[in-house]
Amino acid sequence: MKKIPWLIFGLMLLFAILYVTRTVSDLPPLVASHFDGAGHANAYMARSSYTKFVLGMSVGLPMAMVTLLTLVYSNARDMKLPNRDYWLAPERIAQTRALLVNYGVWFGSIMVAMACYVHWLELAAHRSVPPQLSNQLFGGGMIAFLLITGGWILALLGAFRRPRSY
Repeated sequence: MKKIPWLIFGLMLLFAILYVTRTVSDLPPLVASHFDGAGHANAYMARSSYTKFVLGMSVGLPMAMVTLLTLVYSNARDMKLPNRDYWLAPERIAQTRALLVNYGVWFGSIMVAMACYVHWLELAAHRSVPPQLSNQLFGGGMIAFLLITGGWILALLGAFRRPRSY
């Protein structure tokens, strides 16, 4: 069970690398990189710079976040958690650390998915001339990301309920 989040995260990273590197050539040499409130492009960058940026956001940032959380939580001794006396007891602290690391890995996967979605929106924006970003799809994606993140937070907090038998 502990390996599943890592497997999914690794597959998501591989997908992101393949997806970005195989689709970035569909973009023009000068890529619209920022859009105003109406979805009109108002800033551009070279495709090579865009490629580095989107790979950084879809692969580098999630990997850095997961690495940091893994390093911090794998050795943490004192954490602010609900029912901390129960979860930080010597017989449970290893389980608590592993649970926190797994939640961090799941969040890394969420980050990869969101970055790939934004790249998909970028590709779609460039199907029209001049590039036009769909505010509805962007807004819907942001709402979905926030709802999923909220669900992730609730699940994390729920994981640290005190068992009834305690």
